[in-house]
Amino acid sequence: MNNNYLTIYEVADALGLHHKTVRGFINSGKLKAMKVGKQWRIIKEDLDTFMGRDSSFEKEHKAETPNIDFINSEIQYTNKHVMDSHIKNKISISAVVDMQGVYKKNFERISNTLLAVMNSKDRKMNGATIHIKYDEVALVCKVFLWGSTEYINEMLSIITLLDKEV
Repeated sequence: MNNNYLTIYEVADALGLHHKTVRGFINSGKLKAMKVGKQWRIIKEDLDTFMGRDSSFEKEHKAETPNIDFINSEIQYTNKHVMDSHIKNKISISAVVDMQGVYKKNFERISNTLLAVMNSKDRKMNGATIHIKYDEVALVCKVFLWGSTEYINEMLSIITLLDKEV
């Protein structure tokens, strides 16, 4: 098969996620995919779009981009409060935040704070998802966010404040 098409399992391995999480992104419409027979296929460019990356830039600068395996910590949380149909969001945004030079103590503070915000009863968090990964060796924290514009704005503001405290 063409190398441009990825299976759910290949995408899950590349993102360090469970294949059921990738299926959830497809079923919710967050990740574009197509059925080939009974199996889903994801085009690499659609994965790049989902992750907020420019695939043409990455191809040109592949040697400059380090491949980081996130080995220590992984947290995922979805706020599944039921939303009234009249306040359902028409726009959904995904964002990836890379935080460099984050020590484990700061990672724990950041992740605990973000999860506490997700647990709030604020309607901005309805239907939103956060996925946090940490590599203790490279001191890199990645935060993946999916949700409404209000949610993304709120979470980016909090992350900015937490980053200033580091």
